[in-house]
Amino acid sequence: MNAPPLRLRRIMDLKKGRALLLSFTSGLEVGVAPELADLPSLIGALAATRRLTAAIVRAGAMPSLFARFPALPCGTVIDLFGGTWLGPQADQPAQVCSLEHAVRAGADAVLASIGLGAPDESARLRLCGQLARECGAWGMPLLVRIDTLAASRQRQYSAVLAGQGARMAYELGADAVVVNYSGSREAFAEALRGIDVPVLVGGGPRVETDEALLKSVEAAVQGGACGVALAAPMLWQDGRPSATFDQMANIVLGPSTSSQFSRQGCNHG
Repeated sequence: MNAPPLRLRRIMDLKKGRALLLSFTSGLEVGVAPELADLPSLIGALAATRRLTAAIVRAGAMPSLFARFPALPCGTVIDLFGGTWLGPQADQPAQVCSLEHAVRAGADAVLASIGLGAPDESARLRLCGQLARECGAWGMPLLVRIDTLAASRQRQYSAVLAGQGARMAYELGADAVVVNYSGSREAFAEALRGIDVPVLVGGGPRVETDEALLKSVEAAVQGGACGVALAAPMLWQDGRPSATFDQMANIVLGPSTSSQFSRQGCNHG
């Protein structure tokens, strides 16, 4: 087995191969919410806990982030795709950042997305395959997020789609994949069999309350997930990291972070 890219160690807990990623990209998609107005301060406060392993941002936010926090104590993942809810195809975000731009901006990894069943699925598969080759040449980890917005509400969080999406990203050459949790630990674990890259949870059914969210994350980790990649506002309250953030960090990372990444900690085979 090839060693994972060096930079992958910058966005994960290095001993357990676990990751707690939060996304700070919704300002482009739905407009700036009050809690996301000052991104550098928000990211800096969460990173200061030493429990956030990486922040997912747009390339344009990187200069101000590093100007404010030159020694930012977490990794950075640049989302290469984006779109607004006002567009006629909101479920088909366009590539808004090149890999070279992300490298120059200082990314530790990049994120691409594929919509299962979406009209642009074939084009996105080709693009992600190309990105995987280019990322390999740069030594840049590629995370692939599997969107299921094109699926029916009944299937959006199915283990079948989670497993198919994870397998697709794995075979395309992704270094990690973000999928929805299915709601069943056993079905989720079965769906991840043979996926030999870290699988992160980006959402799931029935997570309207903090308690339900924590239970879903705990079950997903028990079912083989290596962590989460969630929207930052879910874990931010009254100008500081919420108690839910601390509890989630304990579920994903355990009581303390450590020093060496092991891909075997995420073996689903």
